[in-house]
Amino acid sequence: MTTIQTPNADAAAHFISTAQGRNYPADVVESARMALVDTVGVALGAHNEGAGQAARRVAGNWGATGNAQILLGGSSAPAVAALVNATLGHCLDYDDTHVGAVAHLGNPTWATALAIGQHIGASDRDILGAFITGFEVGARLGGGLGHTVNERGFHSTGLFGCFAAATAAAVLLGLNEEGIRNALGAAATQAAGLTASFGTMSKPFHAGKAAMNGILAAELAKEGFEAAQNLIEAEGGFASAYVQDGSKAPALLDFDGSMEITRNTLKPYASCLLTHPVIDAARALAEAAQGKDIAEIKVEVNPICIQLAGKPQPQSGLEGKFSTAYCAALGLTGHVVTAQDFAEERVADPEVRSLLDKVTLTPAPDMHMTAANFSLRLADGTVLDHETKLALGNPGNPMSWDDMRGKFFPLAEPVLGDKTETLYDLLRGFGDDDQMAAIREIVAG
Repeated sequence: MTTIQTPNADAAAHFISTAQGRNYPADVVESARMALVDTVGVALGAHNEGAGQAARRVAGNWGATGNAQILLGGSSAPAVAALVNATLGHCLDYDDTHVGAVAHLGNPTWATALAIGQHIGASDRDILGAFITGFEVGARLGGGLGHTVNERGFHSTGLFGCFAAATAAAVLLGLNEEGIRNALGAAATQAAGLTASFGTMSKPFHAGKAAMNGILAAELAKEGFEAAQNLIEAEGGFASAYVQDGSKAPALLDFDGSMEITRNTLKPYASCLLTHPVIDAARALAEAAQGKDIAEIKVEVNPICIQLAGKPQPQSGLEGKFSTAYCAALGLTGHVVTAQDFAEERVADPEVRSLLDKVTLTPAPDMHMTAANFSLRLADGTVLDHETKLALGNPGNPMSWDDMRGKFFPLAEPVLGDKTETLYDLLRGFGDDDQMAAIREIVAG
């Protein structure tokens, strides 16, 4: 009988099974906390979004029981709470992105860690460690694959977010190495999401379902469920299904070295991350272009930007988030590109729409996804140029805590009022003490 070699599953199982009690460097903890503040802020800011409201109503219809907190709602089973919270967290497309995996990992991973942790009464420190571990596994499995699976039409968040969620749940549920292998196998066979859904409510649902699927995978494994354990190998079924030409495969997992959470990207703008270098450039030229007759706008970007965020004439706020032309027009007309700039009245703004037909997107295969070249020709022949070498929010050009505070308060304060400051402080110091009860009281509404 031939023994199947599973080096990736073995490495992941050992890393995950030894997570409890692991000490992390200060930069890792700070990056995880910033992702938590970001996740909760954007989820609260999305409280009125249709996808999140639909998920909340479905959760209520199910009537599941448990001790996991639904944001601005009641308690439910962990998988149900994570479904609602992670869907809310991606409604505004304002949550973090790991560029290596091209996936929104922080939101579904935090939704999972918080839901399971609350349900079982875990310490804040253990919940923090579960998040860091889950993020690490999802990011490393997605590294080098995320770009390719997105090109093939599969949404990387629905894929690698599921692995991250299953990992975080496995840590908190105390699965042994065999259980962890089964949880990852069960996660792999559930991972899903189509990029053709971008611009609709299905995109945030991908994040919610990733969290729910990850919890389901870990809970099944805890109850003795057996899954294929070689799916995350270089020759396993996961990558061969999503990248059928074999051009990419999962790397050999190695958990030595610096951690991927320190390479996370946080969004200063409420749109697809691929639009951000263009927004930076447009905002840099806005003052010089103010009041001028713009004849032509030429933008060079990575081809994946045109593929995933190339909607030329968005008719809704959701479509606007995936329209580089619309985001460029927002930046040029002096808008900060927050969630409010994707309201229906802004999409219909004549000043913004007058610029859409003037935008030409040109693919530059050698250009990084975090860069853009922006050229503006005025009617008098004057040309204004700006090169974004590295968009704000990325490692190397990160958001500060002041930037994050400036993002969090406009999202949370309309919902929480004078409790916003307290929640911000609790989240920023998460893991120092057990403050979950105080956090829950605030976010329950």
